[in-house]
Amino acid sequence: MSGIQITLRTRRRFLRSASLTACGLALAGMLGLAVPAFAAEGDVAVGGEHILTVRFPAGGLSVKQRADAITERLVTILSAPNLKPSDIVVVPMDRQAAKIMVNNKLLVTVDAQTARFNQMTPLQLAQSWAAHLRRVLPRINAEPNPNMQHSNPGPAPNSGSSQ
Repeated sequence: MSGIQITLRTRRRFLRSASLTACGLALAGMLGLAVPAFAAEGDVAVGGEHILTVRFPAGGLSVKQRADAITERLVTILSAPNLKPSDIVVVPMDRQAAKIMVNNKLLVTVDAQTARFNQMTPLQLAQSWAAHLRRVLPRINAEPNPNMQHSNPGPAPNSGSSQ
């Protein structure tokens, strides 16, 4: 077998494989299936919703550590039922920072470096993030988590013995 025949056979296999992959991705998109995307190190997301992106280290924490801390706070905050948009408030700290509180619990501190990156003051950025949080968090809070087990699963199935 000559080198040209092997090359053509390899090329056909590659094109067939690439075509099947493209068709699969297109079908997944048409069916509304999520095609996974790679999240940035500082992305904070809960319930499939992007919440915010931590871009700079602060307070002795790396970007990832800050994002993880915010995610942990969100999990705690979302464990309380009946979250309302009015539960999310912005508290100015000084000209260099503002914080977002949810039900009197700190969610995130907006620092001057992050605000400058977004061409805003810390208070303006905190207000922008809070507006987004007021739309998203109550909706996430209202949707039951399918991965959580209920503490009261109801009566046990009949085991065949009489009661």
